[in-house]
Amino acid sequence: MTTKSTTAWTLALLCAACGGAQKTSSREMTELGRKAPPPPSNVTPGQKVERNVSSEAKSDFASAVAHFQAQDKAGWTNDKCGAAADRFLAVASSHDKLIEAYYNAGVSYQKCGDAKNAEGMYKKAVGINPSHAPSLANLGEIYFRAGNDDTAKQYFEQAIKADPKITAARNNLAWIFYTSLRGGGDKRWEDEALGQLSRVLAVDNDNIVAYTIMALVYMEGSEKNRSRLDLARLLLDEGKKRNDKYAPLYNAWGLLYMKRANVGQALEQFRRAVELDNGFLEARMNVAQIVLSFRKYQEAKDNFEFVLGKSAPKEMKYDATVGLGVALRGLKQIPDAQAKYEEAMKILPERGDAYYNMGLLYKDFMTNDPDPKENKKAYAKAKTYFQQYLGKGQGSAEKKEEAKDNIDDCEKTIAALDLAIEQMSQQPPPAPAPAPAPK
Repeated sequence: MTTKSTTAWTLALLCAACGGAQKTSSREMTELGRKAPPPPSNVTPGQKVERNVSSEAKSDFASAVAHFQAQDKAGWTNDKCGAAADRFLAVASSHDKLIEAYYNAGVSYQKCGDAKNAEGMYKKAVGINPSHAPSLANLGEIYFRAGNDDTAKQYFEQAIKADPKITAARNNLAWIFYTSLRGGGDKRWEDEALGQLSRVLAVDNDNIVAYTIMALVYMEGSEKNRSRLDLARLLLDEGKKRNDKYAPLYNAWGLLYMKRANVGQALEQFRRAVELDNGFLEARMNVAQIVLSFRKYQEAKDNFEFVLGKSAPKEMKYDATVGLGVALRGLKQIPDAQAKYEEAMKILPERGDAYYNMGLLYKDFMTNDPDPKENKKAYAKAKTYFQQYLGKGQGSAEKKEEAKDNIDDCEKTIAALDLAIEQMSQQPPPAPAPAPAPK
């Protein structure tokens, strides 16, 4: 298996009050991130807007909320999201400065992943009150998903400035710090993340997201200090007591078992996460990578293809494409595997996994031609791909040694083929066929 080791790419960030599948296209999300404006600078803690909310406004708003809650219970569709948003917009247009109506319209859109319209609603709310913390937090969440981490961080910080008790912004900010820590980042990011999460739990001791992220933070650095895994387990136990239906919690359990080299238990937890959230891409990737190592190629293929059918981050898309190539290779679908490796090279040219796998493909599966000259070409290509892999400067020391060994094998085989080709050229031509008997 050649994709990177099982790890966490992203934890589903929580809006202040939203969720749902992503429906805005990947290209549109990228554009949202690129054009993300900075948050308002005139944020004041606890700032209120002077207004007179009539009893009629309160009644209309309550009716819209009841409609929203009914849809939330029945299940969302694009039409239902739009209808719920329209109810809140009708309230907002009829009653002056009803910020909550714009905010809830944004939440309604975001229930169906309509980030573009949700962004517009949150901007309207912030336009009325620059210190409306929930709208600031949700704008940050949209821009984070759109790939603009820096601007998202600014929104989360401003949301916290507006309302220090807003847990969603603190959790999301902690996640950003965790991703900076992951993979050997500066220790200060751990302190920043734990600081935010501690404040969340001080406000909401049942916050399942905080328990999950905190456990992931403690898993980092466990290679040098195994006791950190015990702390992570305690946090996951506490989280499970509060919510045993939260998919990212089980994904974190899986990562914990991977740290303990208990692959079977890890797979069970990752599968449970997928069972709870069928569209949880990280958990599907983790399932796919483990079953790939078990040579369950069809199951791996199905999961990698599911991920590639969704709007996934570029790193995940790369790993899924390479993983799919490995699964196809295992299924003896060699041309398809080759195509996937070539596709991965275009996604992230700086990554080396696709080159290493292409080298294996040529060396092990494309050197069975009866013509030794064709076999020599295949080994030469394999050698080139392994060299390109080493040129990327990535991968473990073990994998680099394997690449060097493969290069040595290719060179020895090419030398043997050169000798065979030379000997063939020196052999006399075959004797002509005897003349046919006279008639």
